[in-house]
Amino acid sequence: MRARRMTGSTGHEDTEILRVLLVDDHLLVSEVIIAALGAMERLDVGAVGSVDAAEEAIRSSGRHDVILLDYDVPGMDGLKGLARLLDLNGGGVALFSGTANWHVAERAIKAGARGFLPKTMSVKALGHAIRLIADGELYLPPEMLLEQANSQAEAELKPRELRVLGYLCEGLQNKEIGNELQVDETIVKMDVKSICKKLGTRNRTHAVIEAIRRGIF
Repeated sequence: MRARRMTGSTGHEDTEILRVLLVDDHLLVSEVIIAALGAMERLDVGAVGSVDAAEEAIRSSGRHDVILLDYDVPGMDGLKGLARLLDLNGGGVALFSGTANWHVAERAIKAGARGFLPKTMSVKALGHAIRLIADGELYLPPEMLLEQANSQAEAELKPRELRVLGYLCEGLQNKEIGNELQVDETIVKMDVKSICKKLGTRNRTHAVIEAIRRGIF
């Protein structure tokens, strides 16, 4: 499968055209993306349906500024496909998926990917991300950065602090939490103070709101 269309303005010189290659086996997805990017100028966008086809495109037409690799492309583990394309293209490869989470994106970034682009992002955001990657920057969507922060915050909470936070979310007071955990109320107060510091909250009420917002409880 191969499709091409000239499209967008970039962060490079005005006369420079960015070469973008989408690796996705869904023809409809590829056609929609190419059509959507058509409103932008100076983007040369192509699409292929497999990693093998992407390698052939690179060999035949040279390096691409940005390659968007569907993590779930058939016949190839996403990270293995990433490694192959990075090796042949020399960089500029990012995951493009509707299913991968922060843990997958983190592994991909450590392996050399220039970011993660969710298929739910707007056309404007997609164009912005492509330009950032072409300029050598790393792109992660805001919601994934929040997921990362949430995971880190939760990981920093000690097991008892997580239990205390859970009881706070249930509306228990310090003395009641102490009874449940069989510890002195002073210990609970220290845990609550530590929880607030780690979550960046002002007080126990704010900590509960933040825990619920982040999906910790």
